[in-house]
Amino acid sequence: MRRLIVSLCATLVLLSLAACGNSGPVPGQLNPVTPPPKNNPGGASYQLQCWITLSKTTGHAPMPVNMWANVLGGMPPFYFRWDVNGDGWWDYGGIGVTEVGIRYMSAGLYNILLEVEDKNGQFYHATALVDVKPSGPHAVPAAVPVTGKAPLTTNLIGSASYDRDGYVVLYEWDFESDGVWDYESATNPVATTTYDLPGTYNPTLRVTDDDGLTNEASVQIIAL
Repeated sequence: MRRLIVSLCATLVLLSLAACGNSGPVPGQLNPVTPPPKNNPGGASYQLQCWITLSKTTGHAPMPVNMWANVLGGMPPFYFRWDVNGDGWWDYGGIGVTEVGIRYMSAGLYNILLEVEDKNGQFYHATALVDVKPSGPHAVPAAVPVTGKAPLTTNLIGSASYDRDGYVVLYEWDFESDGVWDYESATNPVATTTYDLPGTYNPTLRVTDDDGLTNEASVQIIAL
């Protein structure tokens, strides 16, 4: 009888170690894997596993992303830890923190790491990748004045232009929208030109950002 009890205790210890012996990281975990029957001692607690679901995996900055933790097995309650920037620091954590929302403002590849811990001290890691692309600049042209008698001298203003994930490095103006860029500056978005003849003109502003992306927009000038 004593040998039988010792044998049963040894078996329970081995089963317990099998249930708690899982650790990460486990990169590329996309789908749950059903634990083998031997990792399901007693039927109430089995090997902990998890994976991450993302609302989107690629897009342009600023890019909002919702992420959800999915758990298979283990013993609740579960404690969740999130590193959403891939910088090695936990950004969010707590019991039941299964959903996190973040807005990625800058372009880059972000490696998300999720760590789940259950009541029995089991740990499991899951990862996911978010690819945030540059947003590109926005050209916002203006003019003062926009109408008047010819010859009409006007200031063309591009200072309201912006880049959400960086900054504008070049301003260019095409005064007649003829494909020839008449003015350029890395720092001054304001150009001055004179329209000698009556007519409608559509000077175009082109801005370039620090990623080399460009954007164009025009403003209407009427010389009477």
